[in-house]
Amino acid sequence: MTTFRIVLALLTPVILLAGCGSDGDTSAEGESANECGSAFNPATAVYQTLSNFNVTEPARLDRTLFHDVILGVQPASSEDPAYQAVADAVKVQTARFNGGEPETGTNSYASVRNPLDLISLMIGEDQVENFNEGRRYISDCIDAGNPAEYSTSANGKLVTFEEVQNETVTDRYNYPVVRWVYAPDASGKVQRVIRYQGRSGEDLQGALVGWQYNARDFSSIGFNRPELLKASFTAGNNQQRLSLEQAFIGMDKDQWLRSSDISFDFAGEAVDCARIVVDYRAQTAELFTSRSDCTSEECRDEYVAGNAYCGNLAEGTGETYSTQPVADRLN
Repeated sequence: MTTFRIVLALLTPVILLAGCGSDGDTSAEGESANECGSAFNPATAVYQTLSNFNVTEPARLDRTLFHDVILGVQPASSEDPAYQAVADAVKVQTARFNGGEPETGTNSYASVRNPLDLISLMIGEDQVENFNEGRRYISDCIDAGNPAEYSTSANGKLVTFEEVQNETVTDRYNYPVVRWVYAPDASGKVQRVIRYQGRSGEDLQGALVGWQYNARDFSSIGFNRPELLKASFTAGNNQQRLSLEQAFIGMDKDQWLRSSDISFDFAGEAVDCARIVVDYRAQTAELFTSRSDCTSEECRDEYVAGNAYCGNLAEGTGETYSTQPVADRLN
């Protein structure tokens, strides 16, 4: 999809640089936030405790990563069992990565539990002061027309959220990268990248998400509506993967892609790749699936790079069905 290739082109350099450190500490400690456009970087270490990592409130669930696509794959007719099975499979397969608990009798989750949704909500709800400071800095630099960066990795700082119940740490999310970048001479956009690193023995090993925002509309408080988004999750000893790509401008489409080194069940079919492209304006979903018989890493690499892999199949060549409207994506 052309728009998603633009997402990759814009976000990949930021994601690659997000893991880089710096030669010196340019954090907010001992520096002045008035140095917009200089090497100033207000990122500091963040340690936050919460009583529960679960997201259960309806208003918060509406802002989670997979909310739109779960609704967007629902068939227009509830009497279509084949495509309802597809929609159900998307919900089930997503739950492994976003910690979703299905809500009986609805097309939504009753709760989700994952590091990307949690930190995104914490940022949008202005719950972390250093993130607030970083966004104010970015906003000030946009007004001044100067480039700016907030980067925990560049300052060698770590963001940690801990779930504490009855004075006992029950879970921990570590984020090596939280980064905002404004580059007026390049994209002219604001880009945000967050990377989560799982701990040894955890099923979810890593997650990465990048957003692009219109600088003219960027706010230092509350939730900013993105133009583009790309997220990926890796689990199961690097054998299980899920990605989401969203375009909120132009074509207004989402792409959901589930892949694995081994076969999994998807709507009654054994596959190792399942992909759905949701067109919210046309109210359609296009399904692609594939499966290889590879037994070696070399064979699988060739398969994933080739034309038979479902992630590489051209739009218009899949199986298309009509879907229910998603009000938030029709504006």
